[in-house]
Amino acid sequence: QKHRAVIKFLVEEGETPANIHKRLQNVYKGDSLDYRNGWRWACCLNEGGEEGTASVADKPLAGCPATSVSPSKKVKADALIRSDRRITLHELAFELGESHSSAHSIVDSLEFSNVCERWVPKQFTVEHKTE
Repeated sequence: QKHRAVIKFLVEEGETPANIHKRLQNVYKGDSLDYRNGWRWACCLNEGGEEGTASVADKPLAGCPATSVSPSKKVKADALIRSDRRITLHELAFELGESHSSAHSIVDSLEFSNVCERWVPKQFTVEHKTE
């Protein structure tokens, strides 16, 4: 997004896409946009109509959230794992009503790992070590 803001500023100053690309290369080195994407952004922002009307912010995306790790799912998964340490990831996913990968993300966020067919906390306490 920072590149877009710089491109918008340079378009407002009247710079050509080629000069914009050179200036981005000088400042950002290898982390800058390639010429084609810089040119597309310059053209898009140049067609914004009146000055200052084109937005450089990302538009909100529709659809499902990027992750299904919610506090309520974490609490339910934690309770299921603690009640039956031998529960499989497949069974956990079924109980939570989630996909296998979502259940795996939830278990990772709870910091459990599967050792010898049992779920155990990743960080052992003194009590765990004596058992």
